[in-house]
Amino acid sequence: MARGSGERLDVRQAGTATVIARGTRFEGQVSGNRPVRIEGTLKGGVRLDAPLEIVEGAEVEAEVHATVVRVGGSVTGNVTGGELVELLASAVVKGDVAAPALHVVEGAKLEGRVLMRAGKAGDSPAG
Repeated sequence: MARGSGERLDVRQAGTATVIARGTRFEGQVSGNRPVRIEGTLKGGVRLDAPLEIVEGAEVEAEVHATVVRVGGSVTGNVTGGELVELLASAVVKGDVAAPALHVVEGAKLEGRVLMRAGKAGDSPAG
């Protein structure tokens, strides 16, 4: 799924998303090929062949792998996007980020390394 310059991903456009709702705490592994939107708290791991959105106020403690990762909340763990990682102004990421494309909005906080390679990102930012 190549995206043109300036085109924004909205998980609602990519099909019906699985939502971990605000006020919900999930512990374990999330995997699949459908979009996921995290509004609550997740501890464990995420591996998707689909977009992932972590909204403002959400808290994630996990290794995260998805085609496109949009972060508005807090992530502790490495983040890998096969196509793109986007850090919104409210994002706080404590971990490494790997993706062929990275978009960082002013105000986002990143405590970690960035790895960018042409093509799809590898399985591990530390790779």
